[in-house]
Amino acid sequence: MSLQTTCFNILTASSEAREHKLKSKVFDLFLITLVVVNVVAMMLETVPEVASVWSFELHLIERVSVVLFTIEYILRVYCSAADPKRNNHSKVQVTTWQKRWYYIKSPMAIIDLMAILPFYLSMFVAFDLRILRVFRVMRILKLGRYSRSIQTLVTVIRNEAHSLLAALSVLLLFTVIAATCIYYIEHTAQPDVFSSIPASLWWALVTLTTVGYGDAVPITPMGKIFGGIITVMGICFYALPAGILSSSYTAQMQLKRDRFKDSVRIVLDDGKLSEHDINHLSKVRELLDLDEEEARLIMRLLQHHHTNIDD
Repeated sequence: MSLQTTCFNILTASSEAREHKLKSKVFDLFLITLVVVNVVAMMLETVPEVASVWSFELHLIERVSVVLFTIEYILRVYCSAADPKRNNHSKVQVTTWQKRWYYIKSPMAIIDLMAILPFYLSMFVAFDLRILRVFRVMRILKLGRYSRSIQTLVTVIRNEAHSLLAALSVLLLFTVIAATCIYYIEHTAQPDVFSSIPASLWWALVTLTTVGYGDAVPITPMGKIFGGIITVMGICFYALPAGILSSSYTAQMQLKRDRFKDSVRIVLDDGKLSEHDINHLSKVRELLDLDEEEARLIMRLLQHHHTNIDD
């Protein structure tokens, strides 16, 4: 096995190479710890008492983290050429550099790049350190690579992109209508607060989301009535995206349960669960990110059902 393939199996936790499973888990745990330490250090830098005492140590953590993240990024780009799945997207043979370019354009690769790029840019270009700190917090998004729950949520958002876009379009349209109406209702009474329709968008947004900061409120009877209507309407309209995401997330989790049930039924064809079957189902459960107790319950129910059918 080549160095490139070995590196790919360790970095991606490839199920095709069981001998690298332990190394992959150790590597993942190391990177998760590094990300958490880096984010905590970034937060502590904003505490004057801590920053004045531990300034050198905090900057050292930043520099070491950037070096390690850079090595990780280079290794991921290098070994992405060993990904066997890339050849399945097209009948034409994909070259090594095409595979690497495909990875570089992927969302996780962009997050990895944005986590280190500002540090190097600040060394050669006049760079606002406040912007640099904003980009540093993106490193916490690297944890999404190791969380199957986050990966499931990303899948849900991707699958429901059209529905979410339609719902957000309706919300934007309704927000503009609300801002326009409240402007004409309240402008005469409060020319400073509702000075224009764009300025009124803030009131429409916080009212529709039922946040209501109180910095912009209607004072005329008509404005109060309209504000009450908008608040009630906001509860209905702004629940749309949440409803879409929750229903799709539930469907995605149900799909995982159904796949696990299918796997259990397949191994129950011979009427019993061997040690090998249990280990196989345990790996399937981990891949599907199912709760261990729930998986055991599914196994017991299907085993009981299978036994009753045989009887």
